[in-house]
Amino acid sequence: MEYLEQVHLFATKWIEKFRDQKISYIELVDHYLADDCQALGFQMDCGHAFSEKYGDAASSCDALNRIIDEVTDIKLLGSAIYSQWRYFNHWAYDAAAILNTENRSWFIQALSRLALLSGENPFLFKGELRKIRLVSNRLGYGPCPEPDEEVEQHITLNAEGQVWFSSYVFGQRRDGRYEKAYSQNLKIDKAASDKIFSAFAEYFSNGYDEVFATDIGNWNMELTNTAGKVYKFSGSLCSSFEVDGIDLSDLLRDSLKMPDLYAFDGNNKPDMVNRIEVNYHRITKIKPKVPISEHAEYAVWDYTESLIVDRESESIEHIQNIGSGCSVSRKYKVEGGVESLLEDMDAESIFDHIEGNPENVVVDPLETIDYTIKVISQKGNEKLIQGTYDKKGLPDDWAEFMESVFEFMSFYGWGEIMNPSVYGKVRRCDNDIIYCSVEFEDGCKSYYYISDDDSIQVGDFVIVPAGKDNHEAVVEVVKKEYFAEENVPLPMDKTKHIIRKCTDADFDLPDDKPV
Repeated sequence: MEYLEQVHLFATKWIEKFRDQKISYIELVDHYLADDCQALGFQMDCGHAFSEKYGDAASSCDALNRIIDEVTDIKLLGSAIYSQWRYFNHWAYDAAAILNTENRSWFIQALSRLALLSGENPFLFKGELRKIRLVSNRLGYGPCPEPDEEVEQHITLNAEGQVWFSSYVFGQRRDGRYEKAYSQNLKIDKAASDKIFSAFAEYFSNGYDEVFATDIGNWNMELTNTAGKVYKFSGSLCSSFEVDGIDLSDLLRDSLKMPDLYAFDGNNKPDMVNRIEVNYHRITKIKPKVPISEHAEYAVWDYTESLIVDRESESIEHIQNIGSGCSVSRKYKVEGGVESLLEDMDAESIFDHIEGNPENVVVDPLETIDYTIKVISQKGNEKLIQGTYDKKGLPDDWAEFMESVFEFMSFYGWGEIMNPSVYGKVRRCDNDIIYCSVEFEDGCKSYYYISDDDSIQVGDFVIVPAGKDNHEAVVEVVKKEYFAEENVPLPMDKTKHIIRKCTDADFDLPDDKPV
């Protein structure tokens, strides 16, 4: 066997050991790694040669990460690995510290570079992804689970969209073998399958930051390419992997419609709000001057509104049913906007507390206003809230939610088609003079200035000469008009000109009023 192949086997063997969440520290600090290093001719020099060239990278994970791509000497890197191992084997106060996150990461990083220098990195996926197999185990330190408690999930997906899922409970055995609780086979459409496979291939072909934690479960994954080569990955069950802002765990759960999937993060993230449905119902009795009939004393106005804020369709829909044959609806579909609106809402705590009205509250016999709110979470949980639509009958955080929705909808306004400043605008002729009405800070009166810049619009702040000494002042444009020379509202020779638009620096000018 050639030397580089031997080095490569050594690196991949020990990477897997340092990645193993269940490995005993004894297996790492005992003589086995030293035996392999000596067989490859690596020298144990307490890291002197490596630290002389790379400083703290001989023992610091962060420092190693900064320079790792510069390391090209296999013997030097092998010596650093041997020396770092020797520290835990012989000098460390607590040899078990080799299992600490930073120390594991140092060895994995160094060994991964060694694997890359001696051959293809086996921990970077290559090729076209054909199959994904993921095993997620949630067991960590703590009380022994109940026999019927779920502890492990197995899921396999192929590129054709077929999915095999199995759930395992702790069971009665104590040999580490769990009992299968149930299995499920399903098929997803090609678009969903392609999205999953593309995201997984992209992420794991570029390496990933491993997370090690000793008090939670772990995951192990195999990615198989079309050539049949299997790439193995593992980590703690608190990993967060994103591709183009999409979390891979959430992508699996959403695409497979399996909100309870452990995936890479254990499904322990706060549950997010996916959809809020609000139904408002007002019944008003109106006593007309002339009775409707001898049997009906009141006319009844049955008015309803509904509001739907939906993450999946990225839309907000507001409908008013004003009366029979009269309905008004507005729909806002804004990519990324609704997601941002719902982003900070915790599905478990939202709308949780309602003060409630006192027992002696006065009831209006002629009007009732009630509501129903339904909150649907990303994990599929539903929360239903009902009551009277008033301050004490609504959730404490209702006003905050309403303000955010109103601000969202108001931002888009009524458009331009009904805007008089659009349909009432007179187009400028090439010989027209631009007169702008501006207001100084006191806002009591407007003044005409001529503009030589047609890009200046109402609402812009501009610099103008003010007073007898023509000192510069910041003013706001409140009106813009075009006039032929013979129709100007103020003689041109008596009207000052706008100097220019404002920049941020101009707002530091002293406050001024016209003189």
